[in-house]
Amino acid sequence: MPSWIKNAEVIQHWQNVLICWGDKYSNEQVNKLATQIAVNDPDCVKTVLLTDVIRHGVNPSIEQKLIPDFYLKPEMRTSGCHAKLCMFEQNLLDAALPAIFVDLDTIVFGRLGRLFGELKSEQHLMMLPGRGHFRALRRFYSRIFSGRKFGRANSSVVVFHPQNWQSVASTFRSKIENGVKLKGEYMIADDRYLAWYAQQQLQLVSTSHVVKFGTEFVLPAAWMSKIKGRLPWVERRRSNLLAITFPGTSFEPSEIAHLTKNMTLKDHRGRPLIWDDATIGSVKNKIQCYLNVS
Repeated sequence: MPSWIKNAEVIQHWQNVLICWGDKYSNEQVNKLATQIAVNDPDCVKTVLLTDVIRHGVNPSIEQKLIPDFYLKPEMRTSGCHAKLCMFEQNLLDAALPAIFVDLDTIVFGRLGRLFGELKSEQHLMMLPGRGHFRALRRFYSRIFSGRKFGRANSSVVVFHPQNWQSVASTFRSKIENGVKLKGEYMIADDRYLAWYAQQQLQLVSTSHVVKFGTEFVLPAAWMSKIKGRLPWVERRRSNLLAITFPGTSFEPSEIAHLTKNMTLKDHRGRPLIWDDATIGSVKNKIQCYLNVS
């Protein structure tokens, strides 16, 4: 195993991957995220934007590549986000460079290249934790029951070596061409498919590095979130986060940007977010600075 996988400090180069279709995200959002990633980690030598159209106004330093038409069919661009699987297509990314895909609904304030230090090998792939717990038993079930039971994960952040994962796209294409529908346990969404496919080589990004905003800061009751935020080990972990991602529609950065002290938002399950220091902790200032909120 190459030593640089074990030690993030000696990784020289990696590429950042962004994906955008439609008009939800502005050029400014794309530029800002790419800039923040590069500023925080000089080992990120390239940003590749996979896009449905060439976007005039995107920073010229960002390399734009067109998403193949296969992934731009209407059914690929629904809430299942199957179009994101285009990142595994051959010849879109530099196969020789390790890659980190980051959803555009993400704020970054640390050195993302550190994540490569957690990969067990170049054949492994990392995603964020999904709903429930990813247990060894799930992986065992996946092997025994031919993938009918498998541990889930979230694709807001994906860490991988492109040259070893191009089969994700080719296998997905083959299934669609053979009539498999975009529904069921592992075909219903991009992250389900990716977790299913990579199950035996899948690792989870540590919550010491990256968290999903709702999962980290929003518990069923406000008092629970406040108690969690005051735990010393939670405060330490949050102070060292590299990034926070905002999957789904309950809490988007544009909403967070307009919150003032002690304001409350609720997610689709009715769980409250209390925007105060006791709940969010020191990372609250980092979020506000990133969103240019005083």
